[in-house]
Amino acid sequence: MACCISRGDDGEQGPVIDLFSGFWHQSSSSSAREGQSNVQKQMQVPDASSKDVVNRHVAALPGKSHLLAYNVVGQSRHSKMPLAKQIPCNAQEAIPLDNEYFSGRVCLIYRPVQGLDRGHPYYDHFSTRKRNWEFRLQGKFKTVPKGELYVGAVLRDFDYNQSVATSSKIAMNTAMSLIKYQYKMHFAWGARCKEAVKPNAELGCAVSDFTVFDQIIVTPSGRPVPTLSEDLDEVSDAHGMSLMRRDIGLSEYSRMCQDVVKSINTEDTYTFRLWGLSQLLDVLGWQLKIGARVSLEHFMKDFPVHLCMYDVDADDGREVRHLESRKRYFFDLMGWSNLVSMSPALAERYSFQDAPNDFEEEEEEDCVRTIPSANSFHSCDGEASPRGSESSQFVWQDWIQKLRG
Repeated sequence: MACCISRGDDGEQGPVIDLFSGFWHQSSSSSAREGQSNVQKQMQVPDASSKDVVNRHVAALPGKSHLLAYNVVGQSRHSKMPLAKQIPCNAQEAIPLDNEYFSGRVCLIYRPVQGLDRGHPYYDHFSTRKRNWEFRLQGKFKTVPKGELYVGAVLRDFDYNQSVATSSKIAMNTAMSLIKYQYKMHFAWGARCKEAVKPNAELGCAVSDFTVFDQIIVTPSGRPVPTLSEDLDEVSDAHGMSLMRRDIGLSEYSRMCQDVVKSINTEDTYTFRLWGLSQLLDVLGWQLKIGARVSLEHFMKDFPVHLCMYDVDADDGREVRHLESRKRYFFDLMGWSNLVSMSPALAERYSFQDAPNDFEEEEEEDCVRTIPSANSFHSCDGEASPRGSESSQFVWQDWIQKLRG
């Protein structure tokens, strides 16, 4: 393949309603109830190929525009490929998530494009709010982060054998200008062409520190954790310390988020919520809303986006790139809208799996290690770090200690 070929986004935009043409095909359900029934049925089908599994997931979606989401974890006993475990969206119960560095549950909810009705499981939540989607994560760290923590989008499956188009640069610069005063952003297009095939190539990313979350709840060990699928805006003090960006302001919230990161341990439970970016990012329509609407295909072509949390190890300060050799991924959620065509290579790269029956935890031995290193698609193993210094005291830490009792 020739290096740095055109991505085609300087010309006319291609169709966006070609649902997995020639690879994965959709047969939409006629109602939300039928869709929910199909989801339950497809969870019962064992030993299917990755292509067939995704086929069923797409066919089970109710309506026109929806999000497909998967938790990417290590290899299983039966496959050398990374596992991609389905995360049903708008589920009434949180979905188990477990890997080498983090264990918990995740909840992805969104407002249907056709409008809300009282049959939607989160009708009460969205009917009184402007947000279009919300991401919730809750769990415990299995190891303390070694360096700075980042959360955001990483292009882990992208074809980097191409240059960055001018139109993509213009659109991304516009998007970054809208959020640079709200978040501490790190943005990179990723290594391209010959540089992209090197073992330690930098991946494209748009990530931030913990201020990207709109709410963080720290629940000390021994205290009851809040239910992830319920309203968490007015969480009880019995669940621990709740930090809400809109209540305390960006400056104070940023400072307290730094305190949270510095005090992360393996005993407390952490609950994260993200919805502020939903006004900029239309995940169902697969578009950026920057005045005009710009298709995400301009940036990712026919590859998904990965919502990740990773740490970057400390060095002498000379290396500013987020190289894969410096990272440990605490979670990796892959997703895309069913309105766009995905590359057939995904079915060869991942072992797609159904969500567990009744969302029960699977056996720990099913996931034996993290995703292996392999050019532009890998994560790195790392040893556990010691807990942070007990002498470090923060504004709210005394209060947390009292809750721990």
